[in-house]
This record gives sequence, C-alpha cells and structure tokens, in this order.
Amino acid sequence: MMKLKFNSYHRFVSSQFIARTIDWVDIIALNWITLQLTGSAIFIAYINFARLMPQLAFAFIIGKLIDTVSSTKLMYIIHLFNMLLTLCVACAFWQKWNIYIILSIIMLRSFFQAIDTIQRNALIQSFVTPDQLHKAISLNALILNIARLAGPFLGGLLLAQFHSNIVLSLPILGSLMVILFNQTLPEVHHQKKEKHKIWSYLRHKPIIVLLMLSSVFSMLFGFSYTIILPSIVDSQFGSHTMIYSLFTAMIAAGSIIILLIFMRSTNINSMKSLKLWSVIFIITIILLMFISNTYLYAAVLLIMGFASQAFRTTNRILVQQHVEAKYRGSVLSIAMMDKGFIPLGGILLSFLFEQFNIQIVYMTMIFGLLLTLICVMLMINKENQYGEH
Repeated sequence: MMKLKFNSYHRFVSSQFIARTIDWVDIIALNWITLQLTGSAIFIAYINFARLMPQLAFAFIIGKLIDTVSSTKLMYIIHLFNMLLTLCVACAFWQKWNIYIILSIIMLRSFFQAIDTIQRNALIQSFVTPDQLHKAISLNALILNIARLAGPFLGGLLLAQFHSNIVLSLPILGSLMVILFNQTLPEVHHQKKEKHKIWSYLRHKPIIVLLMLSSVFSMLFGFSYTIILPSIVDSQFGSHTMIYSLFTAMIAAGSIIILLIFMRSTNINSMKSLKLWSVIFIITIILLMFISNTYLYAAVLLIMGFASQAFRTTNRILVQQHVEAKYRGSVLSIAMMDKGFIPLGGILLSFLFEQFNIQIVYMTMIFGLLLTLICVMLMINKENQYGEH
C-alpha cells in the first residue's frame, strides 16, 4: 500500500485524471474542427505547434514561477485563464475568425497549460514519502496513458453527438474540477528570486544534467518512432488501418504493464535499472530491423513500449530524487522540455525514411539511443565516484 496523505492526494489524482482526459478530448476536437474550418492538414500541424511551443520557449520562466509563487495562488491563476481563453477559442471557431488569430489564442492558453503540467509534476513529491515517490510518479504516468487511450475515444463520441463548440468548451469543466477538488495545494515554493540561481545549481549537479540529456536523446531518436509508424506500416505491411491500430495499442499496452509493475515494486529507481531499460530499448530497435511478420513485430513493440516507458518513468523519478525542493519547478520545466523533441525527431526520421529507407531510420535510432546509453554510463560513473544519490 502507498503511504499517502490519502484525502488530499486522492483529490489531486482524481482531478488530474478528469482534466487530462478532457485535454485529449480537446486535442481531438481542435484537430477535427480545424480540418473542417480550413480544409488543410497543414493547419493541424500549426495547431499542435501552438500547443507545444510555449513549454519549449518559456521553460525557464515557467520554472521560476513555480519555484517562487504560492502553489495555490498559481493554481487559481492557471485555471481562471484556462477557462477564459477556452471561451475565446470556442467563440473564435464559432465565429470563424482568422485561423492565425485562433492559433494565437491557443498558444496563449497553452502557456498556462504548460505551467499546470510542470506544477502538477513538481507537486507529486509533496504528497508522498521519499520511498514512495517512484510509485506516485508511476501512478501519474499511468493516469496520463489511460487518459491518452480514453480521451480520443470519448472525443470522437462527443463530436458525433454534440455541437463542436460544446466539446471545445469542456476544458472549462476540467479546470473547475481541479479548483473544486484542490482548493488548496501544498505550499512548498517560498524561495526569494535572488536566491534562485538555477544555472549555478546545475553546474554542480552533473547527474541531473546527464539525466536531462539522456531523456532528450531518447525522445529525439526513440519516442519519435511513433510519428513515422504509419509510414512504416504502409510500406512494410500494406495500407492496413487495423495493423496500425494493433501496433499503437501494443506500445500503449507495454507502457501500462510496466507502470502497474512499478506501482507494486521497490528498488527499481536506480541508475543500473535505467541502464537496463536503455539496453532493452536498443535491442527492440535492432530486432525490428529484421522482422517482417506482423505478429512478431507487434510483440517486439509491446516490449518497446514496456522498456521506453520504464526508461522515461525511471528518469523522471531520478530527477526528482536528485534535485533540491527549491529548484524542483525550474529543473522539471527544463527536463520536461524533452517532449518537444519528439516532433523534431519525427521530422528527422521522416526525412531519412523518404530520402533513403527504413533501415537507415533504424540505424539512426540505434545511434541516438546509444548516446542515451552513454549518458547513463557517465551517470553511473559519477555516482560511483562522488557517491551522489
């Protein structure tokens, strides 16, 4: 059993599950309605760029806000602006405003949503004892994966039954749930700005820097695989939607299985376990190079989902264990920039796929994941040398 402050933690987790599921409903609705409004797939890419850009561009500002502003006050600011800007988004689509104005509103809203994402991850440690941190982070990742599966399905149903503006307004409900369930949050960030020297801190914490760098390499060369998966299915297995759905489901299933294991396990959040997941991740890519059978390929993807999620979750756990509380927000805001490298990796792998062949793509992924493994080996060496833990 997890030794948690049950009432406050239960409310926190419940509200986040509702809000994250609604986020995925919103993503599906935005993509679909944008296509209907513009008739152009390129604007869907613009919408998703507008959603992701603020977390990349303003990571340092976001981290500073989380580390210096009261958690409860920041929560109210985030969700009040989220509700207001969601109304603006719904109104903009209803009135068919210029698409670039809509993109600007979405980008502004995404800034506040990015703060919410980092704050949520930074607060996890406040609800648990250190020995239970890995279970709490695993539960958070499990919630995200379940929401990722349930949200798009629910979004499709809602778009078929209700007016699009109603569906676009649902993030208001998500924000209301967060506020109602968490009227106060743990107040752990009371640092004065002049004492908050993040770069000086990171210079003396090479393991944290290597953890973040290893995560960037894994996103750029490993997790970006899902972006080119439709192209791989089309060229290697034929244009079969069911095969693509099967492969996607197997990756998600692997992620969920390892997260359930993490929640029931102890002593898994070590550098050596990070090395193990890196090696398994690399091996799965090597195996994919030589497999043409659909079901064997799906089985390897299950292992890939297992190992990649294990690496990502262990990496997040280790970051939180190594960082001091007063720098938690800033470090997590930098660390979680890694998600922005997934679309960049997708562009790189897609270019290689179109210009060369799938084997070159696999070899590039292996090279990049070897860089991840090198970072992990350097961390193990520094941990042994300096005794950091």
